[in-house]
Amino acid sequence: MKMYPDDWRVRLTIWLVVAPCIIAIMIFGPVIGINGFWPTMLAVVVAIIVGNLLGSLVCRLLFRPPEKERKDEKK
Repeated sequence: MKMYPDDWRVRLTIWLVVAPCIIAIMIFGPVIGINGFWPTMLAVVVAIIVGNLLGSLVCRLLFRPPEKERKDEKK
């Protein structure tokens, strides 16, 4: 897999959001009643999916491309 120059921002942002999601499920899982190996693994997978979605959103908000000037404003 080739990693493009701008790809690092996306990957870093996503994993910086996924990590707290996994930590939260490990801390709060037993508190909300997630006990056992398979329920915990399922919760971690859900945390990774949610972290990916939130990370993509955060990345789009942080690293927006500059707004292009409208052609109407130039005329």
